Amino acid sequence: MEAEKPGTPLPDEQFVTLLELARGPNGQSSMLELLAYYEPEMRQLSRYMPMEREDAMQALRLELIELLQENN
Repeated sequence: MEAEKPGTPLPDEQFVTLLELARGPNGQSSMLELLAYYEPEMRQLSRYMPMEREDAMQALRLELIELLQENN
């Protein structure tokens, strides 16, 4: 089993700020920053999905984007 390196947690205030910006009309860079933050977790989860790794990553990215855009 691989040793997991603890990631730097995203402070709540920073997450909320990024989320609000990502939901705005010019929120692409904030959305990309949120996606980059969750990338390691998505890579780990994609290992257990019964599909090609890149397809699994795209599915996880799409789900995250849709989740972050809810209640917009």
